[in-house]
Amino acid sequence: MTLFPSFYSTAKVRARANRAQRGVIVFIALIAVLVLSLAAVALLRSTDTAGVISGNVAFKSATTSAADTGAERAFNALPTLATADADVTGKYFRLMQAVDANGIPTAVANNNWADVPCYDATGGATAISCSDESSYRVQYVIDRLCTTAPATTDPLTLLTSKCVAGQPFSSGGSAGDDLNSHAQTTNVFGSLTPPPPTRPTIHYRVTVRVQGPRNALSIVQTTIELPFG
Repeated sequence: MTLFPSFYSTAKVRARANRAQRGVIVFIALIAVLVLSLAAVALLRSTDTAGVISGNVAFKSATTSAADTGAERAFNALPTLATADADVTGKYFRLMQAVDANGIPTAVANNNWADVPCYDATGGATAISCSDESSYRVQYVIDRLCTTAPATTDPLTLLTSKCVAGQPFSSGGSAGDDLNSHAQTTNVFGSLTPPPPTRPTIHYRVTVRVQGPRNALSIVQTTIELPFG
């Protein structure tokens, strides 16, 4: 019987062990590459999401800022509307409107703004298309905060039972005095005859809706107080 040295058997065992170790290392390396790839993809998606969110916030902020132009437009239009004392479709209600759970007048709630014209955010006088999703579209409606139509001769005690009303503005000072609230406010009546300084005031609610790119939407409300009479 021929005997082989024991180191041959030992060498074979070591070779097989080395091959097994190399296989395990390759397997572990593949798992590590897979994990790193998934982490890279997650990082890229996180970065993209952050960019989208930042863009949406910026558009939302811009629509809210643009609401100022709608409030100013309503303020300039209000004297003529209030003097005419008649409903104007898509613009003015002489009586206070019911509101939904969000405080939006039901006449225009639930996106029922189809009859309300759109304007740009730069103060342009001409109405623009409400379907141009690349631009900022400003809409506004005004409702007088009265449950019953007031008369121009109503005293304050009677007016307060019909409307959200207030004391007359101060009539002190001159027309050019910045501290004269009555003189400064009645300047907005322009060529119209303003109410006398002894007349009480009525409040008007202005609801401004602004649509912007990426379906950005802001609705802002403010109140305007003007002399009535």
